[in-house]
Amino acid sequence: MRSSAPSSAPAQAPRQDSRADALVREATRLAGKVKAGELSRTAAADQLNLTRLKLVGPNLVDDNTFAMYRYLAVERDAGRLTQEESQARMEMRLREWMRRWPRMNPRPPEPVFTDFLLKVYGLPALDH
Repeated sequence: MRSSAPSSAPAQAPRQDSRADALVREATRLAGKVKAGELSRTAAADQLNLTRLKLVGPNLVDDNTFAMYRYLAVERDAGRLTQEESQARMEMRLREWMRRWPRMNPRPPEPVFTDFLLKVYGLPALDH
């Protein structure tokens, strides 16, 4: 997708909303590849992580959330977890961050990956 802004315009960091949208688009694209058998869940998770790091960089909350996300992908690929078990564990991790977030000081500026998964799970985003 090309921007209509002139090439001489100064580059601005994308807003969190656009970063989250980009993450959703990439996750959707990768999910299609997993469904088609072109990628394992783990390979898709690794590619999604590369996108996450390009968009917002590392931060404590997203790094921890992604570590669980990837672990669950590995376990699903190995047949050691069902989809339901995996989803329950991911939701537990997300709820743990929802409990910890209000007491965190300092907070990472943009836990976009965690907010993306909270949205997927129908949970409220972390209060920024």
